[in-house]
Amino acid sequence: MWRWRGCFQKFTQGIHKPVKQRSCRFIWNTAEEHVPPKTELITVSPAPEIPHLPMAESPHLPMAESPQKVPQFYRRVLPQSCISFYSQEGKKIFHEALESGHMECYFKLAAQFRTQDEPAFCGLTTLVIALNALEVDPGEVWKGPWRWYHETMLDCCIPISLVEQEGITFNQFICLAECNSLDTQPTKSGTGGTLEQFREKVVEYSKRDDAFLILSYSRKTLNQTGDGHFSPVGGYHPEKDLVLMLDTARFKYPPHWVSVELLWDAMHALDKSTGEPRGYLTVRQKTSSHVEQKNMLALFKLSPSFDIANSNVFSAGISPFICQWQDWLEKDSVEQQDMKQTLQYIIKNLNNCAKAGEVKETVFTTQIDIKCAGDISQAHACVVHQLLSSIGKTPLFTAVTDFLTHHGGDQHLDRLGCIASNMSPVQAECLVDKLGTAHFVVMFLLSWPYETSGPQTNQNNDVLIRLLVEMHSESCEKLLGGESNVLRKQFSSLLKLQKEKMARKKMCGCRKC
Repeated sequence: MWRWRGCFQKFTQGIHKPVKQRSCRFIWNTAEEHVPPKTELITVSPAPEIPHLPMAESPHLPMAESPQKVPQFYRRVLPQSCISFYSQEGKKIFHEALESGHMECYFKLAAQFRTQDEPAFCGLTTLVIALNALEVDPGEVWKGPWRWYHETMLDCCIPISLVEQEGITFNQFICLAECNSLDTQPTKSGTGGTLEQFREKVVEYSKRDDAFLILSYSRKTLNQTGDGHFSPVGGYHPEKDLVLMLDTARFKYPPHWVSVELLWDAMHALDKSTGEPRGYLTVRQKTSSHVEQKNMLALFKLSPSFDIANSNVFSAGISPFICQWQDWLEKDSVEQQDMKQTLQYIIKNLNNCAKAGEVKETVFTTQIDIKCAGDISQAHACVVHQLLSSIGKTPLFTAVTDFLTHHGGDQHLDRLGCIASNMSPVQAECLVDKLGTAHFVVMFLLSWPYETSGPQTNQNNDVLIRLLVEMHSESCEKLLGGESNVLRKQFSSLLKLQKEKMARKKMCGCRKC
């Protein structure tokens, strides 16, 4: 009881002192909460009345509500279906797999292995690892003078800001890979292939370091948290039938060993955004020309009117033009007397197709502004000059220039391309008065992925193929041919993806898939 008496006296004495802006708190001793009966009462003299204080000055201010905490995590525990790479068992499996010769793919991948920069970047990071492991030159500066792949550079088909929120799908991964000088052989689970064929792929590509196997699967099937994920295959243990998954989300799970059968099941899980199963694909560097291998676009690039994230790859402004152009290519050609008339026939019909597009949307723009860290270098300016000179020497350029001269008021070919607006003065000086509508038109005709219709047919597709073969030259092969090859590859990937999206719409009968 003495503890109460002293505390109470101290409190009453303090009333005569100036009030401090400080909250008073009693620590209640639950062991002494009950006062025994017949306890002597303490008489205390009445204290003077405390003047009323405004709320702002009250010593008994209500405590501010603590901000709601965002959940935080440090790693996740691997489920029993997975074996940690650096556990004792995982090390033993690695050693045995290495002796069996099924870890050849591991070393180049491990040399470039990185943690994804964003929670939804598993697809981009997996692709970056593969591109750098296969020693693909992006032809674009990363930092300083160095050309090197990074996730933020993979924006040729889908905006990075959208990938940060939603990630990418299996088809979008394929498109990005093919747009960056990789050959892909995709297999969607449930639509092709068997478990045994998948196992054969794992065995084959675990023994190679010039090509890699990448999986798109659902984490849920592995009893992991989350859902859709991309990972490269880093090795295989044939006796235990285990695959090493180089998980790019290292903040969550370490690399781990998983059974082939479980991965096969995980790839069959449907992707909610597409309604389709996931799958696997092999990637390797393209083996065509040196310029195409390095993906070194010097000047041109596809405009933002092409976006694989949309339900339609082509924007509403550019789609009518592309569709009319495709329809015209499949029509029977009207025979012309010579090459000059044939060229005029092609350009006239291209102009008619371009008329269907929106005025402010173009097929091409220039990417010189993102190729250089700062102002354009003298070497790059020289390459651009040579490229424009090569275009100017083609019969196509002469024919387009002639058409523009005679149809200035009724031409729509300026919808084929425009110069990027965000250039520095030095970069703009490199192009102003040197790059015109005719250059964009020629590049479009050279880079479109024409499809031959057969030996007995004479469609406009076939006419253009024969014409381009006839105009083929050594200068075109070295520089102009390289630029058009890369753009053709990108066109081909986008057209393929658009065809798949249209087929899905037709099957499900909906307007948006």
